[in-house]
Amino acid sequence: MVDKYLNIIANSYSQIFFSKNKFLGFAIMLVSFFDFWIGFMGLLSVVIAVQTALWFKFDKQKIIAGLYGFNALLVGLGTAVFFGPSIRVLVIVVISAVLTLLLTLAIEGILSKYMLPFLSIPFLLAIWIIDLSYNNLIGIGVSERGIYHYSELYSLGGQLLVDLHIYLSNVSYPFFIKDYFLSLSAIAFQYNELAGLIIAIGLLVSSRIAFSLSIIGFYIAILFYKFVGIDYSELSYTYIGFNYILTSIALGGIFLIPSKWSYSWMLILLPITVILTFGMGQLFYKFDLPIYSLPFNVVVLTFLYVMKLRLKPGETLVEPIFQYNSPEKNIYQHVNIKERFPIPYYLPVYLPVLGEWNISQGHQGEHTHIGEWSDAWDFIILDSNNSQFKNSGDYPEDYYCYNKPVVASADGTIVEMYDTIEDNIIGEVNTLQNWGNSIVIKHSDYLFSQYSHLKADSFKVKKGDFVKKGQLLATVGNSGRSPYPHLHFQFQLSPYIGSKTFKYPFEGIIKNFQKSKEILNFAIPNKNDKVSNIEINVLIQNAFNFIPGQRLKFYEKDNIYTQIFDDSEYQHEIEVWVDAFNNSYFKCLKTDAVAYFDNNGSLFQFISYIGNKNSFLYILYLSLYKLEQGFYKDLEITDNLPIDNVFSVRKRFLQDFIAPFKIYLKAKFKLRYVSIDNDFMPSEIRLESIFSLNSKRKLIEESKYTIKIEKRGLLSIEKFNKNETFKI
Repeated sequence: MVDKYLNIIANSYSQIFFSKNKFLGFAIMLVSFFDFWIGFMGLLSVVIAVQTALWFKFDKQKIIAGLYGFNALLVGLGTAVFFGPSIRVLVIVVISAVLTLLLTLAIEGILSKYMLPFLSIPFLLAIWIIDLSYNNLIGIGVSERGIYHYSELYSLGGQLLVDLHIYLSNVSYPFFIKDYFLSLSAIAFQYNELAGLIIAIGLLVSSRIAFSLSIIGFYIAILFYKFVGIDYSELSYTYIGFNYILTSIALGGIFLIPSKWSYSWMLILLPITVILTFGMGQLFYKFDLPIYSLPFNVVVLTFLYVMKLRLKPGETLVEPIFQYNSPEKNIYQHVNIKERFPIPYYLPVYLPVLGEWNISQGHQGEHTHIGEWSDAWDFIILDSNNSQFKNSGDYPEDYYCYNKPVVASADGTIVEMYDTIEDNIIGEVNTLQNWGNSIVIKHSDYLFSQYSHLKADSFKVKKGDFVKKGQLLATVGNSGRSPYPHLHFQFQLSPYIGSKTFKYPFEGIIKNFQKSKEILNFAIPNKNDKVSNIEINVLIQNAFNFIPGQRLKFYEKDNIYTQIFDDSEYQHEIEVWVDAFNNSYFKCLKTDAVAYFDNNGSLFQFISYIGNKNSFLYILYLSLYKLEQGFYKDLEITDNLPIDNVFSVRKRFLQDFIAPFKIYLKAKFKLRYVSIDNDFMPSEIRLESIFSLNSKRKLIEESKYTIKIEKRGLLSIEKFNKNETFKI
């Protein structure tokens, strides 16, 4: 309980920089205590706001992330700067902390409708209220902060800290480095180089991208000062440079995926922030109010709001689907998701046939797949001599695909169908009823599938029926514009027979070569491809059919992790959970590590891993990262892992700096189907997997695993050391 509370406190400090890094949080906390009174009031404000949020049972995840604490922290720090120590001030800080929390929740409710962050707007409103009340609070003493500054430093860190502060103050800094440190320190309401240096170190440790953006943002602003002739000497005593730092970090790497484009936009947005800073400063001066972080808030919220007005998501300036509060994690997860799932919110669809079929006409076909109907497929069956018919081929019954089952490619509802057209004589076509007997299935509001040239008396469904993936619809015929039996299949965006086609890929296709097979995901089969759906292996399917609440126990010995199915001794236990968004995940009951996964009935794959990498769950994540639930001997599956999940900070330190421009580190996964004891009634299956870390083409590290599956489920995972070979 204490650890969790300390985690909330640390996150409340680090959220000033949109982070959840504990090192950065405690660095800012340390800096705030350079003046004990200011530090204490800041900490008190966080505790009051957090505890109030917990009492009222607001969103626990947001509380843990520090989102409901950091604005109160800033108000507490700012209030302590104005007023000297007293019981009255303490009461005002407590009241202000509660007020700030209420403002945070109210503003969050308003801005969340537009999917915008509330940033430090609650702090601005609360601190301005205190500023405007200043002249009426005559019973509260004004702060004498700065008079006893060395005494405060001495009490915190002894003579060494005092000497370090004096040394840093007297250093001759090149090119505004001193002003950069002062601007960083001002974020925590401190005004000395030592505080700025400590925050800079905390920022560097927490995020190399955020650190580089803080420098980039500050110096773009300085260069603009010089370019337009602004007197930049006031940076040394107004400390407004933190607006430029926060703007750069927010838009360069947090609320937009870090990229060369987000970095380039700093060349425009930072000058805008400079102009707003001076313009607003003049306006607020008339009311005797500091502008604090107002320019940063205005620029960031305006730009993000404009981004949401785009007609379709941007390809250059991309907003994170999920906010990880880390520029590195934002970009690495984005790149990994883009590699693995090139279509956002993809609905898996499968081939509408059973067994192996040949594509006789693909997209951009030479016969009928042209113009608005170019993105379609024609399916036929060929024999070993690549002939599609037996005998002379003069009758529909001679064709191998004739009267073969046509199945639903995904779950959906029959929204349109026509089933009264007779089959053509071979070689003739019915151009008046072009599509022949057809079915249209609605899979979602944006995706429909059409099955055409079906056999009239073969329909097994009717309009309005809900069908499941793989359910029999009808059989292949020769109706409509069809000179020989085949299945015409297409995806479309509307529910009408003959709608223009929509280019959309299949999931989990086996592409058959003469001596090998290849698995294709997000695939658009081409002409002459021999394809089939993955034939599900019951043994594998049962082993990976994880049910919420299910617990898996494993015994570890000599790098072999064996699942325990009785009450025997075990060292590792994981449980299957489902979150509020219906996402499935494993939770290690020993380390609290979490691994999200997806199982669509054909493909099992991990999505992300969070937590302790010494957990057994991490072994499970690396060894079974992706698995098709069919067995094809020697078939290989490959995939990439997000590098932030597998590379230590030390190994990717330099990579982090250049990640927005180039990613040279790779984390690769490969799984091979090794053996099955019986093709028809299997009792044991063995798999191999290799996880490797690579820098360009150089292998850095490699882990190898063998996996055994039996009737009871996943039996064991054996991990091999770097130089060991597989024991097959």
